[in-house]
Amino acid sequence: MPITLPNGITAIELADDYPALQIETADCSATLALNGAHLTHWQPSHTAHPVIYLSPTAILQQGKAIRGGVPLCWPWFNAHPTDPDSHPSHGVARIERWDLISATVEDGSAIIELELKASPVIEAHVPFPFQLKALFNLGQTCSIVLETTNLAKENIAVGGALHSYFSLSHIDNATVTGLQHTPYLDTAARPEKSAVQTEGELRFQAETDRIYYGSDLPARIHDAEWKRSIVVEKAGSLTSVVWNPWIEKAASLGDLPDADYQRFLCIEAANARHDTRILAPGSTHRLETRFIVENLS
Repeated sequence: MPITLPNGITAIELADDYPALQIETADCSATLALNGAHLTHWQPSHTAHPVIYLSPTAILQQGKAIRGGVPLCWPWFNAHPTDPDSHPSHGVARIERWDLISATVEDGSAIIELELKASPVIEAHVPFPFQLKALFNLGQTCSIVLETTNLAKENIAVGGALHSYFSLSHIDNATVTGLQHTPYLDTAARPEKSAVQTEGELRFQAETDRIYYGSDLPARIHDAEWKRSIVVEKAGSLTSVVWNPWIEKAASLGDLPDADYQRFLCIEAANARHDTRILAPGSTHRLETRFIVENLS
């Protein structure tokens, strides 16, 4: 039975056979694609600039991942842990069509629930029964919950990330705080190496691909030109990923303009590597993130 959409939420198509929800309320504007349950835009009413980065050359096509926005990586992060050649990078959730379960507007916030239903395509990559829901609360703040329930009769391993791309005036104007004294794995290094961040502010002068581990504390992106901070909170996660492809890798990505590495930074609530969660039969895990934008005087 089709869902009746409330005032403030409209069904649109971002491309041919590519449905999405357009949100326009007193508190924010946002766009949520059903392919991948993918938030491609969110901007609260008190901010002058977009918060979420979307590549202008992103591919909007069923079965393809969108470059930018907030991809939902599930049930693994990055390459498949045992057979990367046979399974899609970052799992199936970000490339499959989700079903709309409910949509309401309450006190200026859009509250939307989507569900990924099993299909032969998904079952070829995910060898266990599951229930997977994505819950969005979009208003003056943005919260996203990825909720996994194990429907199998044995334990399952579930990893993933909320792969958030944040808009910047320019990467040179950006610093990140909240990660000081936190150990991390530098996956851009060859070979990978472990370290501990000692500096109070993280700045960006080269490709950055780090998995910070052992902390559930928020990180904060400061943008000196746009005079704002974005607070990235999380729950159900003990790993945070910080990523910017920089010049060489950006040039190798066909769905990203070469210079656009200067326009975004990813900070992701994750269950990566050793933070992969083991779910007992019938149990549920919630991976959560929340974005708060603070204008600076």
